[in-house]
Amino acid sequence: MAVPVPGRVAEALRRSTVVVRTGSGRGAGGGSGVMLASDRVVTNAHVVREGKVAVESWEGKTVSGTVVRTDQFRDLALLSVPGMSAPPAQLGDSDALRAGTPVIAVGNPFGFTGAVSTGIVHASGGSSADGAGGAFFGQRWIHADVRLAPGNSGGPLADLQGLVIGINTMVMAGGLALAVPSRSVQSFLARTGQRPSLGVTLRPVALPDGRMGLLILELETGGAADRASLLPGDVLVAANETRFRFVDDLQSALDEAPRGLLKVEFVRGGEKRPRHVAVQLARERVTTAA
Repeated sequence: MAVPVPGRVAEALRRSTVVVRTGSGRGAGGGSGVMLASDRVVTNAHVVREGKVAVESWEGKTVSGTVVRTDQFRDLALLSVPGMSAPPAQLGDSDALRAGTPVIAVGNPFGFTGAVSTGIVHASGGSSADGAGGAFFGQRWIHADVRLAPGNSGGPLADLQGLVIGINTMVMAGGLALAVPSRSVQSFLARTGQRPSLGVTLRPVALPDGRMGLLILELETGGAADRASLLPGDVLVAANETRFRFVDDLQSALDEAPRGLLKVEFVRGGEKRPRHVAVQLARERVTTAA
């Protein structure tokens, strides 16, 4: 659904949107990104590889960029782009979105720089792209009917004030676009150093009741979960009496754990059990691998 957009808003957003290129020759790839701070670009993790990338501004200036860090589950990457002169955009509040909110998507599909597409939000906060516990289950999404194509990935989704409320990521069957909400982007940008951790590798799974759980794939020897006698195959379902809806609910509970003690609920052998865990500082590992 096309909606009228103030020209100045669209133009400002185009100037904050960049082209991200990786590789060369047959191995070349790329997409879009958005300047959110001086010398910093946010894009999708699937757009970039570790190491060097080339980033081109709206005015055609190309600089060499470096991948600072990625979050493969949220599909986000932060790039350092010294010397890039594109004006930074501002993040909005994706939690304030409602169905029917008009939105703007900017990107570089099929080589067209700064292409603009408009539409409306269909839903916000959905946890699954496929509804069946697949690769994107347990993630927060904005669903919008903006038109995306190859090259749009990593570009901004914004409201009519030009505030970035999401990072465009993929298109679902039926044509609805999925964007990572700005609240998830803010959490990603704020993450520095070590945080409270259970010392586990997790994968989100769909439970028989349709809710989400976090399957423990591996435990760090001597880590918090190991010392609390959790085991691979256990499925975490809640922390501090609150059921998980999204993967990042666990990290939020860890960050807020009083005195570093977290009460988790998990399922083992079909039986739900409680356990208190003394958390440690580390980085939690979440994978979407089967």
